[in-house]
Amino acid sequence: MDGDLRHGGGVRVGGLREVAASFVVPGPAGVAIRDRLRVSDADAAVLAEVGVYLGSLAAGDLAERSRQGLTHDAAGWAVRKRELTGRSSARWAGSITKATHDQWALARRGQAAHMA
Repeated sequence: MDGDLRHGGGVRVGGLREVAASFVVPGPAGVAIRDRLRVSDADAAVLAEVGVYLGSLAAGDLAERSRQGLTHDAAGWAVRKRELTGRSSARWAGSITKATHDQWALARRGQAAHMA
């Protein structure tokens, strides 16, 4: 038991850990939980307004990102995030700019695949 590694997945050999045999991890179990928020009419109205507002910020950011085209860089991303932070919060601004970046990149990949 001297060279036994309980959590390392292998046995010590000359001071080094032996690499454990590879294995395949099973996929997700497929469990899904669906639930609805039970909110008052007033809360539902507020949530709808917040959704409309954040959606307009995201649409504006996507338009700005599209105008940047291929010249996009980290500095441009920071400027967009800073502008959104003034109109929302740093957390929402980060989420929006990340989603915009991913959406723009997906569109470019789709465009390249279509042209190919």
